[in-house]
Amino acid sequence: MLSKLINRLKSQNFQICIGEIIFVLAISFVLSFVGVLFLNSNLISFKDNDLFSFIYSENMTLNLSKTLLIDSVIFSFIFFILFYFITWLVKPSGLTPISIKKYKNFIYLFILSLFGVLAAAVISSLLYVAGLSASFSLAMSLFITGIYYYLIYKLYVEEKNNSNLIYWEIFRFAIVGLVAAVFDFALSYIIQFIIFKGNQNILVTILSTAGGFIIGVVINYLMSTFMVYKAAKSNFSKSLKGILFFVGLAIVGLFIGIGLQTFLYNYLFLTVGVKFFSYPIDFIIRTLIVMIYNYISRKLLIYK
Repeated sequence: MLSKLINRLKSQNFQICIGEIIFVLAISFVLSFVGVLFLNSNLISFKDNDLFSFIYSENMTLNLSKTLLIDSVIFSFIFFILFYFITWLVKPSGLTPISIKKYKNFIYLFILSLFGVLAAAVISSLLYVAGLSASFSLAMSLFITGIYYYLIYKLYVEEKNNSNLIYWEIFRFAIVGLVAAVFDFALSYIIQFIIFKGNQNILVTILSTAGGFIIGVVINYLMSTFMVYKAAKSNFSKSLKGILFFVGLAIVGLFIGIGLQTFLYNYLFLTVGVKFFSYPIDFIIRTLIVMIYNYISRKLLIYK
């Protein structure tokens, strides 16, 4: 067994994998450092009213920095362009990038990269609010999104989006969950805090959760069927019965989500007063639990 492990460590594939990891970490670190220099250059400066308040839950706000948000968005956008350009030239995996003629792959890559820009802005803002310096917050957010950029680069430039390997399938599912969660949260937030202005009635919570669910399940079905489960051997998911089955499983997930959101937000946060369980925290918890349920149930029952 030890000899097998040693042979594996000496194998070319393993060495390439280690090289890729080192490359991603190194290039993410270097570009993150450049991002910090960009932030400290004061090319964008707000001397007055730099902070603004964002209401994220009942009677709770975050004081965010305009400078940090704008710098995060600008440089994370520059970051992924530089990151892909360097990766394209270096080819750390040894694989030849796809032809530029496969424009659909590059469209998907660009759209998902924009989600990375959004993620970088959110992560840097949350770290800053948590008490870390603006420079460290930006550096950490860029470093994390750099790893994300490389994974989606491998999906669409090295065409791992067609791979049947389980870890690529799980990563594709995670991307689908991310995209669906963004739309889910946006609509849920709009209903709960903009349309009903933070109304605490349980019916409003149910309505906001159901509204987010509807748009989330539509996005989930389309992306799951045509992007995630490449190893599925049947077209059951594309039949009427398969669609109804998908919706049925999603409804079960909806009730799980409603139950979790009602318990965590309406009971623990609003009634008991446990401040930790604010709306975004509750959303993250229920999203992760329902996401795990969705992957397992669909894998076993629909995308066989």
